Amino acid sequence: MWLIEWLYTLAGTVKVKTIKLYLCGLKSYQLDLGIECMAFIDPRLERTLSGIKQNHSETDRRQRTPLTRLYLLTILNTLGHTSYDNVVLRAAFTQAFAGFLRVGEFTYRQTDLDTGNAFCNWFLTKSISLLIAGGAHLELNLPASKTAPFRHGIQLTMAASHYAGCPVMAVKSLIQIDSHRPAHAPLFSIES
Repeated sequence: MWLIEWLYTLAGTVKVKTIKLYLCGLKSYQLDLGIECMAFIDPRLERTLSGIKQNHSETDRRQRTPLTRLYLLTILNTLGHTSYDNVVLRAAFTQAFAGFLRVGEFTYRQTDLDTGNAFCNWFLTKSISLLIAGGAHLELNLPASKTAPFRHGIQLTMAASHYAGCPVMAVKSLIQIDSHRPAHAPLFSIES
């Protein structure tokens, strides 16, 4: 079969992932020309790719587990309650967990700070509305979110849970300890 012979010629120079991309391109090209594509569904093709992968010692992807409440509590137990950085990390972790936030919704890069006043249009700052209603829940306004159409922002409501991973208690602690930074500063920013 010409396809498997061609794969073996590629095996020493490119990764299996790249070979699969080449195969998709070839299949697409053949479909465009109206040529039959039975070779691409042959089980020998998948076994050949598997053999190339094993022969060239390509490692499998690292297994990732979901972030569960147990993992969150384990992380929080390693953090202390006294240092400023630990209070910020505790608030960030609990907000991200309770609000199902994507990493880009509560973090920023150093270069993002160079955007000046536009920073508060895209990232959480201290001036973002954090409404803690009687300690029962917390309302967090995200200025931009991937889930919000047209990036107009969304409002998240997080309930107080009264356990170690409570987002309301963590934000209250952050507000108490974070009076030295201006309102346009990022909400979660460690000192070290």
